[in-house]
Amino acid sequence: MFSIQIPSQASVRAVGSERKEHTVSSQSKTVVSLAPPYTKESALLKVRVVEDKWNTRNPEEVARGYAEDCYWRNRSEFLNGRAEVIAFLTRKWTQEQEYRLIKELFAFEGNRIAVRFAYESHDSSGRWHRSYGNENWEFEPSGLMKRRYASINDLAITEKDRLFHWPIGRRPDDHPGLSELGL
Repeated sequence: MFSIQIPSQASVRAVGSERKEHTVSSQSKTVVSLAPPYTKESALLKVRVVEDKWNTRNPEEVARGYAEDCYWRNRSEFLNGRAEVIAFLTRKWTQEQEYRLIKELFAFEGNRIAVRFAYESHDSSGRWHRSYGNENWEFEPSGLMKRRYASINDLAITEKDRLFHWPIGRRPDDHPGLSELGL
């Protein structure tokens, strides 16, 4: 089972029109399970943990969040199992350089979470793109993702059109999310 210790004074931003800040203190040693069934709090945390893993651009680290026998549909590719996920992500991040991703919770119920996302990257010739998408996730009781269905569209952008400017790695807590950026 996956769970997360909330760091002292950690903030979680709610999505949509609510835009509330939730601050949780670790002084009470609050531990939130990242396994289903999901609550709003645990779904928000799960989405952020997945975003953080993807922003490492480390295929092995990302793949550890998926079941050994996971199934993915990513655009027009169909993947079965962690080994195929690792090969796919290795190829992806060779092609999509300076990758930065933001995910946002769209809906959740039981063992399922739906997110919308956008990421920016450039190809080997320096052409920038922003990719927009939606993902539907289904989880095992342990919290490992069993199924991932992703629909993604790409938009060519210029470097001046970029909106994701943090250093490579985890998106800073004070960086705007998709709703705040108008995406």
